[in-house]
Parts: sequence; structure tokens; C-alpha cells
Amino acid sequence: MASRVLDTLKELNNTDGVHESLVVGRDGFVIEHIGDMDSEGVGAIVSTAIGAVEAMGRDADQGGLFEFMAEFKEGVMIVAPVGRDAVLGIVASQSANLGRVRHEVKKHLDELTREL
Repeated sequence: MASRVLDTLKELNNTDGVHESLVVGRDGFVIEHIGDMDSEGVGAIVSTAIGAVEAMGRDADQGGLFEFMAEFKEGVMIVAPVGRDAVLGIVASQSANLGRVRHEVKKHLDELTREL
């Protein structure tokens, strides 16, 4: 399982501008990651943040969450649920083509869900 997830993360990291990626369980434990980030710390925060964003969407009657994005001075982070039990986090540079990155995330979500 983990090696297939890692292979998928490697494909995502081959997208221009993407330099970090991880899959974490909803409990915050890292399943797999690529890059130099503090994956344990980021994983815990990602799993907490997605719960808060999903609650916000429910309260605003927006339906199920597909993804959310946060823009920072040095780059962008995209977070998306992977099935019911995991979360994908992608870190990309400011110069990344966000349309392309989002397309790659959408393209690989079903694959990640099957792998988990």
C-alpha cells in the first residue's frame, strides 16, 4: 500500500512548482510524504484544518468538500480529502500554475483513495 501511495505522491511532485506532498490519516498520523517539511507537524495541522473547513462548509450548506487552498508569502498549500479516512496536502511555489496543480490533484484523488 505505502509504496503505491509514495509512487502517486512522486507523480504529483513531478508537477511544475510542487515540491512537497503528504498523505495523512484523519488522526493526523503521516501515511507517506515527500519533501523536507516537518511532516509530523504539518500532518497534524492538516488533519485538524480539514475538519474545521468541512464544518464551515456544512454550516454554510455548501455540500461536501473537494479541496481548500491557502496562499502564503512563499507559496501555496492545497489540501483535499482522500476518501473518508485520509487527507492529501500539496505544497507548491508561488510560481506554480495552480490550475495545473489542481488538475493533477483531481486526477490522482481516486487513485489515492483506492490505494488506501
